[in-house]
Formats: sequence, C-alpha cells, structure tokens
Amino acid sequence: MWVRVMNRQLIIRGVAVSTAAIAASVFAAGQFFGDQSAIAPSGVVSGDATQVRGAGLVGGSSFSPPPQTTLPDGSKSPSLAFLETDSAPDQAAAPRGSERGTLEFTALDSSQDKAAAPDVQSDISPVLALAEPETPLCASEMTASPAIDGLFELRISAPCNTGERVVVSHGDLAFTTKLDQEGKFSAYLPALSATVAVDAFLSDDTLLQASTEVPDFDQYARMIVQWSGEDTLALHAYHRGATYGEEGHIHSMNPFDPALEEAFLVSLGDSEALEPMLAQVYSVPLAQATDTRLQLELGTSAQTCGNDLSAYVMSTAGAQAGQPRELRVAMPACGTGDGFVQVDLPFDAATPEAAGLEFTADQS
Repeated sequence: MWVRVMNRQLIIRGVAVSTAAIAASVFAAGQFFGDQSAIAPSGVVSGDATQVRGAGLVGGSSFSPPPQTTLPDGSKSPSLAFLETDSAPDQAAAPRGSERGTLEFTALDSSQDKAAAPDVQSDISPVLALAEPETPLCASEMTASPAIDGLFELRISAPCNTGERVVVSHGDLAFTTKLDQEGKFSAYLPALSATVAVDAFLSDDTLLQASTEVPDFDQYARMIVQWSGEDTLALHAYHRGATYGEEGHIHSMNPFDPALEEAFLVSLGDSEALEPMLAQVYSVPLAQATDTRLQLELGTSAQTCGNDLSAYVMSTAGAQAGQPRELRVAMPACGTGDGFVQVDLPFDAATPEAAGLEFTADQS
C-alpha cells in the first residue's frame, strides 16, 4: 500500500513538473510567433501587452526528485531525472531543497514613468533641402540706376555675346554699340522722362529690359541728334557768346565747360559696329538754356559731297520740345578738300530756324 501511495505522489509530482515545463514552452512559442498577451509577475495573464524576451526554469529545488528509499523487497524507489539547461548556468551549483522553484520571465520595461524613458522629440518635421538654382553660364542681364544731373547709369552683361552688336533704345533715342571682350557695356545716358524704360536688343534677338526713376530729369534742357552711317555729324554748343574754339565751346572732343559744370555733351554709339546708329546729346540746366547757341556740323568728304545727309533732332525745351524732326542737308559739290557744313539748331523759342547754310572748306 505504501508503495502505491509513493508511486502516486511521484506520478502527481512528475505530471506537475511536466505541466509547468509544457506551459513555459507553449508561452515562449506563443511570444515567438507574435502572441500579444503576457504573463504578469503573479503568473496570471495580464491585459497589458509586454514583450517577453525569454523564459526558463530556475532554482529547480522544488522540482528535485524525492530522496531514494529502500523498499521492503530491497529495490530502490523510482525517481525523476532532470536535465540541466543553459538557461541559468549560474544556478547549477545552488543547493537543492532550499527554496521553491519559480518560473522567471525577462521582459521589456513597460513602466509608466516617463522620466525613465529616453527623450523622443515628436515635434521634429522633415526639412527638404533644395539646391540653389545655378545661374546659366550664358545668362544676360541689364540694369539701370539713377545718377546725377538727370542721368542714369546703364549696365549690360552678356558673357556669351562678347564683341557683338547691341541696339539700345530709350524713348526716341536709339544707338548701337558693341560689347567688350567680357560681354559688358556701361554708359551714362540722359533721362528723357521721370520713369526711364530701356530696351536692348542683342545680335541673337535676345531682348533685355530695365527701368528706373530719375525725378530731376525735367531740370535740364537737352538737344538730341542721331543719325545712321558714318561718323560725319557733330553737335556743338556755345556758352557766353563764345565762338568756334574759344572757352565755352563744347563738342565731342571737349564735352565740359569748366565755368558751367552742369552743362555737358554725351556721345553715344560705336561707328565700327555693324550698321551703326550714332547719337550725341547736349544737356544744360534750364536757367542757362537761353544763353546757349547750338550748331550741327556735317563733315564733307568724297562720300558726302554732292549728296544729301539726314539726321533726326529733338529738343526737350522750346516750341518743338519732344518732337523728333528729320533734318535734310544737301551737301554741296565741295571739290577736293575736306571741310564741314554748319547748321544752326533752334534750342528755345527765341532761337530762329536756320535761314541758310554756312560752308567752310579746307582748300589746302
């Protein structure tokens, strides 16, 4: 009878140990295949999912077999054999029978203590780094900016059009020039209106435009002369009753009057450009306009003598202000010598139209 009781106890203990081992294996397999439930420290299934990283049997004293006893027939009582595992190698030498074996789980920390958790910035937004657009190597541009004495500064940059012809226009003023070896051009131009609008046409049909404000443009009286072809025309201004070559005589080779610094002459255009368009502009303060005498000089040569020369003139003061007019001059048969023809130009209402032509020839 005692043997049957002992065998029943051994069987019950063996079943308990096997059940615990199977439960641990099933739990670990469930976690490995994605089971979202977890076991709380008390061994009860918890509603809060906790990721379990491993499980194993440790401290196996309560699962140790009972000590073997000698039965009346001289045989030893049966016992269960347990294999040592690597799940807890440090427990291999622990004394048996000291405490109950427990099923231990190692899990990630699901603490609600936010201070213990690493800081994660949730307000970070992605930043898209855009590369700055590259300026094309052949980009052309033109700028205009106000200057002194009713002028504005014009600048053109066209690095891929070096040495090429450019046509510049502002109101009724137009001229041609050439870009330098860097594809640049700059000049001071007289403003013909408070709001300056400038167009420039490059040889490849590129159109450049620029604008600026010149509020003091109307404080100056101007005379504009422009023509096409050879450089055979010249504008002359005389101050304080001066005559040709005297102090107060302004022309392209002497564009300033030391006694009247605000009066000047600007020559525009390049005679070596293809189909040249040339211009000269004389400017003087309005208060001194009535004391100025203007003449247009037309050079005589084998190409001009006996032919008609034409030019366009426009004054910003006087009765004909702002009205471009074509002036035609019948050049005489001037012989073999070079000389010039002079024509008086009206600059204000008090200056009469030229009654005739004055011809001066070099007979040497």
